[in-house]
Amino acid sequence: MNSPNDKEQELKRLEQEIKKREQALRLRELEAEINPPPLYQTVKHEQPEGKLQQWGRKLVLFGKFAAFVVVGYVVVRVSTVIAGLVIVGIIAFIGYKIFLEGKG
Repeated sequence: MNSPNDKEQELKRLEQEIKKREQALRLRELEAEINPPPLYQTVKHEQPEGKLQQWGRKLVLFGKFAAFVVVGYVVVRVSTVIAGLVIVGIIAFIGYKIFLEGKG
């Protein structure tokens, strides 16, 4: 059986172990504060694209390009029509001023 003296010695031994652990832990904390561990830049892992995904991405890019071309064509055509109307209007206004208003 365990005597009270053995229990006291066991408790003292456990206290000493706990103090050693606490000291070691505190020492590690202080070292971490003084010398922080190096931080490494990480890169997100991306799964390789399949053929269907690559084809879909190319299709989207082609669609954007086609829309850009169509919008550009429409803008040029509309601006051409507007410019033509402005030119005809200016010529008509000059003709009116010269031929019809000048006789009055």
